[in-house]
Amino acid sequence: MRIPVVLLPLALAVTLVQAQDPGAMAAQQVAQIANQQTMIANQQAMQATQQANDAAMHASQQAAQHVPAMVYVRPVTARPKFSVKPGAYASALQVKIRDGSRGAVIYYTMDGWTPTAESTRYTGPITIESTTTLQAIAIAPYAARSRVASGTYTLKTVNPQPAPTGSGVGLATPDSTGKVVLPRGTVVPLVFASDLNSKTADVGDKITLTLAEDLKAGDMILVRKGAPAVGTVTETDKSRGLGVPGEIIFKVESLDGDGTVIKLHGLAAKEGQDKYGTAAALMLPIGPWGLLEHGQEAQIKQGTPFTAYVDSDTVVVPKK
Repeated sequence: MRIPVVLLPLALAVTLVQAQDPGAMAAQQVAQIANQQTMIANQQAMQATQQANDAAMHASQQAAQHVPAMVYVRPVTARPKFSVKPGAYASALQVKIRDGSRGAVIYYTMDGWTPTAESTRYTGPITIESTTTLQAIAIAPYAARSRVASGTYTLKTVNPQPAPTGSGVGLATPDSTGKVVLPRGTVVPLVFASDLNSKTADVGDKITLTLAEDLKAGDMILVRKGAPAVGTVTETDKSRGLGVPGEIIFKVESLDGDGTVIKLHGLAAKEGQDKYGTAAALMLPIGPWGLLEHGQEAQIKQGTPFTAYVDSDTVVVPKK
């Protein structure tokens, strides 16, 4: 039988495949196996690389956990210094206040209260004409405030100045209704009605005071001695190691004038005794124990005087 011409190429191809050299087929199989082995080796290498990277990352994380974090410590402004040594003097004197921190602003008090950024700013020599305790702080840019510098100057031949009183409001005449205007800025002498301590005080605590003497306008009594006043603790810090003392900051808000609320303004701070010198002395012979030495808590005793001021003109009825 004759094979059609169109089928000859296909038949020839089949015959060639069947007749292929067995050696060539073996070589082809070897090449396939080699390719598979190469792929497996590449996959294993990639897995090994990934495992190594994971292990390195884990080790880095573990090491980071054991390395102390970098903590920014805010610098402290240098403590101010007085140009005249505290002590006893025979006549009035002038005291300059200096500070070693660049750009520091100095604030001071002369009334026994601890200075704050709300206190009088130092702008030049201070004249001391009577026995006075001068206290000062300094605040430099980007730094915490300094520790308090304090010194008492005793004037031997000069009588101490009397504390401000509620008298001297000025002569006032009642209007047709019998009322009198209590002017803004009138001095209001107060005393604390109870103790206050930085160890137990909290921000927001109410404080009670009483009027230390009659508030008068000439011979007229506007508010009687003993009238209650109220204030608020605005900041408090307990004593800490390295001799850091406790501190209380408060503001006075109002006086009850027999039913008339008289708004007041007045802010002050009280700091306990700074024991930095004691703490530093302890560190020299016995090491870091000085770090544990605490300063004294701030204490305001019952009966402590404080001067506030009338915040705005207030109409009151004179007492008979």
